[in-house]
Amino acid sequence: MSPKVPETLSQPRFAGSFKYTPLTQLRNLFVGFCQGLFHYAPPGCYHWEEDEDTTEIVIRDEAPVKEEIVAKRPLICITRGPMQFYGFGLDDMVEYRLDIDRKTKGVLVPGTMIINCCSRVSIEAENIAWIVAEYIWLLRDYLLKAGLFDTGRHPQIGSPTPAGSIVADGKGDEFICVQVSVPYQFHRTSEFTPLGKQIVRGIETRLNTTLYQPRNEGPAASSHEYPVNVQEERPPAFFGNRGEDELPKIPHPFDPARTVVVRKVRPYDPRNKPQVGVPIDELSVEQSTRSRS
Repeated sequence: MSPKVPETLSQPRFAGSFKYTPLTQLRNLFVGFCQGLFHYAPPGCYHWEEDEDTTEIVIRDEAPVKEEIVAKRPLICITRGPMQFYGFGLDDMVEYRLDIDRKTKGVLVPGTMIINCCSRVSIEAENIAWIVAEYIWLLRDYLLKAGLFDTGRHPQIGSPTPAGSIVADGKGDEFICVQVSVPYQFHRTSEFTPLGKQIVRGIETRLNTTLYQPRNEGPAASSHEYPVNVQEERPPAFFGNRGEDELPKIPHPFDPARTVVVRKVRPYDPRNKPQVGVPIDELSVEQSTRSRS
């Protein structure tokens, strides 16, 4: 193993955008909304500051949070729930330009953002959860302007539960968590052009290498079981890319003056099995009404 471990860039080149990093942008959007909401609250009413030593409430986008950081203050932590792609129709295609061979696909991505409101006091956790849910419902237009397709219509406030997986150091049982579930949707559009076909060729090559299994054509027939097949013209497709000059040739059995290509017939190949069907005789159906004379 090489002593130098390859590393990925810690910060993407195009961070903070639904185009390049949509999942990161989702976290930044909801965390920024909560931070801005409590930042303009007056001191003594859960006022938030960037300095963790002076802020009255801790708002983060990651969990678990160490208990020494939270101390006796309440905590808001963002967790993204499951999400899936919801297609529009046939192949999810929005547009296709024949002149440049560009295919554009569109999809809606619905999901749920879970805002964990934690405190050592159950009533305080519920009050913070209500403030977050109400203002997300009230100011949903600002979230839509930030890039979401739909959100804030039906926020759901959960029941108080122990915050075991949110606060670390074994102090989770001392905190009460009330979850606010906020459904959201954002629109995703991607396009495929000939410039990206190199990636597609790489995928196809890898799939063909790993998934290809040689076809079992069965043993070749002997001369008394099955006759050989004489190929007089160009070699068929089963010879692959080999040229006609590379194939073995022998004199024709009935005309030695001609040289032909001979291949063995494999009668046990599954492709040569006859199709078995049930014969159905053509029966005439009598008319339901008699013809009038």
